[in-house]
Amino acid sequence: MPIIEIHTLKPQEHNAAARLCAQAMLDNPIHCAVFGQDQTVRLRRLQYFFPGMLAYVGRKGRLYGAFIDEQMVGVFGVLPPGQCRPTVADALRLLPALLCSNSILGWLRSMIWLGTWAKIDPRAPHWHLGPLVVDRQWQGQGIGSRLLEFVCSNDEGWPFYLETDKKINVKLYERFGFTTTGTPKILGVPGWVMVKKAAKEKTQ
Repeated sequence: MPIIEIHTLKPQEHNAAARLCAQAMLDNPIHCAVFGQDQTVRLRRLQYFFPGMLAYVGRKGRLYGAFIDEQMVGVFGVLPPGQCRPTVADALRLLPALLCSNSILGWLRSMIWLGTWAKIDPRAPHWHLGPLVVDRQWQGQGIGSRLLEFVCSNDEGWPFYLETDKKINVKLYERFGFTTTGTPKILGVPGWVMVKKAAKEKTQ
């Protein structure tokens, strides 16, 4: 097991994190449906999409990076309770990234995708996790598990919530106490909504 260091990403590290996300999540089924089947085009579009998305996570929550010998090998975003629903101002700041990352038809697909997740998002306060990515060359080395351990070590009395479109990820999350609460299909792509209960529920 390599030595993994985790720290909050600095703003100047966000572009590298966005590139890592675009490459690591290039073949996610929902990204193929939203950003197109051509891999080269899809990568370019994701490289426009993720800077805006990570900037939002960084402003509203916490954006962590995993490093091995100072090389970024993983990224994990966490939105705290009450911060995962974009305000009008947030949506306007995200708009350029959404418009630049797709065709007109693709933009409509993006709205269906993101809008569906927004509708499914629990109304009760929760930690909203994602994205969680690991560099392709380092996958299977325990980095994703290390990031989950780091983030889930203190729930502060709130449950954790996440979505995934990859069945292989479900087993990983189940090992950390997540259970599937829904299986929506978006643009024909199956998805899994998962929740991990708080160790001790926060008193309202």
